[in-house]
Amino acid sequence: MRIIVSATLGGGSAGTWYAIETARRLAARGHAVVYLSRPGRSALAKAKTAGLPVIEDVDLEEKSPTRACRNLRRLRSLAREYAPDVVLAHGGEDHAFWGLARVTGARQAALIRVRALDPKPPKRHPLSRWLHRRTDAIVTVNSRHYAAYQSRLRIAPDRLKIIEAGVEPADYDNLSDAALSANGVDLPPGKQVVVMVARFAPIKGHRVLLSAAGKIKRRRDDVHHLWVGYPYTYSTETLRRWLVEANLERDVTIVDQFLPQLPALLAHCQVGVIASVGSESLSRSLLEYLASGLPAVATDVGGIPDLLARGDFGRLVPPDNAEALAAAILDLLAVSERRVICGQQGRAYVLGHCRWDLRLDQWEDILTRTVARVRGSTVA
Repeated sequence: MRIIVSATLGGGSAGTWYAIETARRLAARGHAVVYLSRPGRSALAKAKTAGLPVIEDVDLEEKSPTRACRNLRRLRSLAREYAPDVVLAHGGEDHAFWGLARVTGARQAALIRVRALDPKPPKRHPLSRWLHRRTDAIVTVNSRHYAAYQSRLRIAPDRLKIIEAGVEPADYDNLSDAALSANGVDLPPGKQVVVMVARFAPIKGHRVLLSAAGKIKRRRDDVHHLWVGYPYTYSTETLRRWLVEANLERDVTIVDQFLPQLPALLAHCQVGVIASVGSESLSRSLLEYLASGLPAVATDVGGIPDLLARGDFGRLVPPDNAEALAAAILDLLAVSERRVICGQQGRAYVLGHCRWDLRLDQWEDILTRTVARVRGSTVA
């Protein structure tokens, strides 16, 4: 199958990771996949690193009417050049432009909208309704999006599917001390380590976790926090200044660099935290925690409850509530046997049911059925 993946998303987002991973793995299964993103951005570089051929002369986020017309002509040209069977539109601009291209002369490829990033529900204004009527299928990554499409736009179940992100089990096999040392991160001896993996941005809840860390310190003096991520809205220096102001600089280690063996580091911690106050349409960190055998404390946002509700894998807490976050972390730290069982159950579930090969089976099924419906044929 010939596929154009159109994804004008930020390079550091989980949505971009999902778009590139699904594209790369579909290509590995023999599909002809080409990746379109904004020129000069990190997402395009990541797609190239993943071995994907790319289209880098279209910027669908350009707002001027002249550039919009030029982009529309270019998409029609790409449809003739690549003759895709299907276009996967990951961003709002991708969806709108490819929808317009279809009704202004582009070859009749199937159009699938993929919602793996934007936490907001679909809009109900006339243009949105018009666009979705001309969209052949919608793939979401969580049940909240799925329900919103049903209730707000009355999307039929045969055009709507949840396909979550996956893990590669082999990445979580070598969780030894030797693999841990490859990260260059020294975990403090005799401490219970609580880790959060998230970019340094307000929506990820570092301020809330900082407050929770202070509450935990007043109850226990054997807990150390590890924040792994990269500067985004906040710089590393900003986070360190917060720690000094809160008198927590000895209790929190910040790592702002690539870690070659992140699963090994996670497996040597005690609790994984997601403190997000929003977003998390899909949570890569939650999958990584559980696959590494680490129980999670996570906020009730996005798609997080979809996974945590499938077993006793940790604790779900309301967002922006430092008291509840601290209490849940302390609860998991209190009884080591219970914490270990939670981690083992989460690891077994994720490695058994959330593998990328299973996700790709779902993708190939909806691609085949959608293209067949557009062409008026049937699938057994």
